[in-house]
Amino acid sequence: MRAFCYFLIGAVLFYLDALIALVIPMQISGKSIIFVPHLLLMYLLMITIYKKPSIAVVLAIIFGLTTDLYYGTIYGLNTFGYLLFVILMDFFFKVYYRDHTMIFLGVWIFTIIFEIYQAIIYGLLGLIRFNLGEFILFRMLPTAFINLLLLIIIFSLIRKIVKKLDLSIDRKA
Repeated sequence: MRAFCYFLIGAVLFYLDALIALVIPMQISGKSIIFVPHLLLMYLLMITIYKKPSIAVVLAIIFGLTTDLYYGTIYGLNTFGYLLFVILMDFFFKVYYRDHTMIFLGVWIFTIIFEIYQAIIYGLLGLIRFNLGEFILFRMLPTAFINLLLLIIIFSLIRKIVKKLDLSIDRKA
């Protein structure tokens, strides 16, 4: 039953991502400033470190497929991306599982890299016109800022929830 809570938290964060993206669009002198929240990705990355990576991999597949089907742009982009970033987070940051500052920075940096990954794939497929200056100014910086704020809000909350749901079967060895 407690393991189902990991899925439930992910589902809530999935819908919060969509809600936040709808609430905060902004335009300045005809240019759209794009804020892309990645609460679900940040949650998956934290689960990777604080629990077994296998839990995060299963959730990454489920929510990656859900995101791909819900937004319907490129099927497999989020599924592969979530899986890749969960595996990379486990590989690079598993030694820092007690250092909360490094985990915080790692989650935030991987979230920024995930946004770059998505833009590169969309650009290579010709779905977006990629201008590096506009991408950094109107999408990357606002996205990094909003995700930093969201991470500050949810980091300790998710850590407390995961600690409360602690089962010996899904504890990191």
